[in-house]
Amino acid sequence: MRIRPFELSLLDALIQGYDAWATSYDRDVRDLGYCTPEHVADAVCRQIGDQDAYLLDVGAGTGLLGEEMYRRGYRHLMGMDASHGMLAQAARKGTYRWLSRMVLGHPLGFANRVFDGVMAAGVFSSHHVPPESLWDLHRIVRPGGWIVFSLKWDGNFKKAFLAAGQQLEEQDRWQPYGASGVYASWPHADRGMQTRVLVYKVL
Repeated sequence: MRIRPFELSLLDALIQGYDAWATSYDRDVRDLGYCTPEHVADAVCRQIGDQDAYLLDVGAGTGLLGEEMYRRGYRHLMGMDASHGMLAQAARKGTYRWLSRMVLGHPLGFANRVFDGVMAAGVFSSHHVPPESLWDLHRIVRPGGWIVFSLKWDGNFKKAFLAAGQQLEEQDRWQPYGASGVYASWPHADRGMQTRVLVYKVL
């Protein structure tokens, strides 16, 4: 049985897994009923009505979230991911103005307060990125901008991310602005794999 990339713990192995999966990823996740890009796009559109907003898709992968946002009329989309293979697939879709290889958890190569919003679908999951990465995402969003991301909700994984979010809130760096209900992110694979979409406004 092939090990799915999100079950691997080492960064190099994770990236290699996604590189190897890239060409069949879209088909495979569609077969598994993967629905998080649509949920994240719904939340982004509710908060950011300006289709000229500059949005960064972190952990863009093959660009499923970018495709969804582009379909809804957003044209200033940038994306980053740790996997060259996934980025190559995203580039073929023509929905992003710019794509780059960067790794969440390492300092991102952006100036402060340059984006109107940051969005992430399926990134904050087991063994993918550390909770401290939320601080760097906050740094690159302008005051009044938005950070919208899905978070693996089953088990104890979410606790460290919610604690990091609480610290940002206590320091008046952002404020929570709602969350989706809990849903099965891979309904055709395992309905016990639960997710929520969280929304924060940068102060």
